[in-house]
Amino acid sequence: MASPRLRDRLATGLCVAAAVVIALVGVSRGNARAGLVGAGVFLGYAVVQATARRLTPAARLLTGHEAEDREVLAQFRATRLAGSTALAVAAVGVVLSWTVDWGPGLWVAGAALLVVVAFAGGLWWYARAR
Repeated sequence: MASPRLRDRLATGLCVAAAVVIALVGVSRGNARAGLVGAGVFLGYAVVQATARRLTPAARLLTGHEAEDREVLAQFRATRLAGSTALAVAAVGVVLSWTVDWGPGLWVAGAALLVVVAFAGGLWWYARAR
């Protein structure tokens, strides 16, 4: 059986190859935008795969599995920060909906992304704080 390192590299290589194939098929069929978006998704996954291979302590922080007390506390604080961010964004959305009659739209996806960024940033900040 292949080593975990070899499997990780193989998965990353296959993602890059799939991205090239999807881009070529999209461009050859006259739909360059779909081909590039599909290729971007696969390349993004390849980057995540290659990065995650090197971030074992960060993965331990995300899952909480076999984490030290300091890491568990960092995860708790980051989760609390993400929750607070979600509540603040929801409150701003309600106020904008009532006062400006601003309907939901693309900003909802941006707000969800902001919560994820708040969690990741909080995890990074609290994990490095001693």
